[in-house]
Amino acid sequence: SQVVEAILKENARIEYITVQNFSKSVYNFCKRNAHVEQNGIMYWTDCSIGSKFTQSLTLTKLNGVGAESRSLSVIFGDSEQCFDIYSETEHAASKTICNMLTKVVLNDKAKTVYRGLIKINPNAVNCGGYQKDDTILLSEDAKADVVPNLEICNNDVKCTHGATISQIDEDKIFYMMSRGLNETDAKNAIIEGFFDPIMVKINDNMIKKQIMESISQRLKNIK
Repeated sequence: SQVVEAILKENARIEYITVQNFSKSVYNFCKRNAHVEQNGIMYWTDCSIGSKFTQSLTLTKLNGVGAESRSLSVIFGDSEQCFDIYSETEHAASKTICNMLTKVVLNDKAKTVYRGLIKINPNAVNCGGYQKDDTILLSEDAKADVVPNLEICNNDVKCTHGATISQIDEDKIFYMMSRGLNETDAKNAIIEGFFDPIMVKINDNMIKKQIMESISQRLKNIK
């Protein structure tokens, strides 16, 4: 189990990165809270590729004018792994910004349940929010349930949310195979590119390398 509470005072900045690669016999429970004051910046980055079952709750409250948060999640599941992910950002002050991006790849009988919420309070004007979940299913037995939500209590905001669930584009595989890659290597390259929008946002090169090496190791099992 993991419990994290981050308190950011005026102009503070925290980047909190988690790489979870537990044994597939582990039940993993995480709860993370952040309270961000004026012009503070909270960056969450969460990579989950291990455990039998993971429940992850991330709650961020933007309490001060100009506060900002970013929540990035990378999930790779296979066999019968299950991931229950909840991410919420509450805009309690004006001119606050949040960005929530989740990338998921599932193989075999793996499953994810993603629930996201951007909540903008009545007095929090001129705020911006973005929420997106993209999922690739590599097998017919993999399953993803995605529920992005917006709860907006005033009209002076800019918010978007969306979700995609798809399989690997056969045309892309064909194109890459026509350039000399075999089918497995083509799939692996596409999946690595799928995660790239999150990888490029991680400033710590050592952590970035650790995440990609962990994912690459798991990609070797894809047929």
